Amino acid sequence: MMVIVGTTTHLRYQSTLQGKCPYCEVNNSNLELQLYCDYTHLTLIPLFPVKRHGSIHCTACNALIAYEELPQDCKTTVDAIAYQKRHFPIWTFTGSLLILLSLSIFIKNWYVKSHTDYPLEQLQKGDVVFYETEKGYYSSFKILERKGPTFKVVHNTYIQNTFFDLEDLNEPSNYSKQKETLTLSDLNTMETKGYIEGIEKSKLNSF
Repeated sequence: MMVIVGTTTHLRYQSTLQGKCPYCEVNNSNLELQLYCDYTHLTLIPLFPVKRHGSIHCTACNALIAYEELPQDCKTTVDAIAYQKRHFPIWTFTGSLLILLSLSIFIKNWYVKSHTDYPLEQLQKGDVVFYETEKGYYSSFKILERKGPTFKVVHNTYIQNTFFDLEDLNEPSNYSKQKETLTLSDLNTMETKGYIEGIEKSKLNSF
């Protein structure tokens, strides 16, 4: 597949003004205003915008009119339109947004892989499990004790909406005083569904 990188000009606005042409000097001539934006693309996918520009020409004599040559009332109108259209169209950022999304997914997958190498079967007292809730939030629970395949845990009372910096949640004061019971089967189910984001081993179990 051929990858093409280039720049494309897009006509984003067109309007007709009434004013005197400085070349043919026709009063109330139709002066056509066109506003463009240039954007860089990668194989027809817009990456990001690079420039705004425009042109004005007389429909009577087809002369290209510089902004400085316009009557003052036309300048005022053009200034107002240019200000209103000063933002680039959001679709011109499509490629950049896709790249950021792909990078975000890559980082998440790397993070999960690098933090879940510790097998669930080896979880012990003091270990902290970071997980994603069914509603898409992120939190953690700490293992207080283990008896065979059964764990006594306390849940973190704080949640966040991003998987970055999950370790910041692991403050002793954040955890509930109420104990809950989870089984190894429960944890395996969470892992199968992709809910477990990482495991922080207790320093007591790190040797």
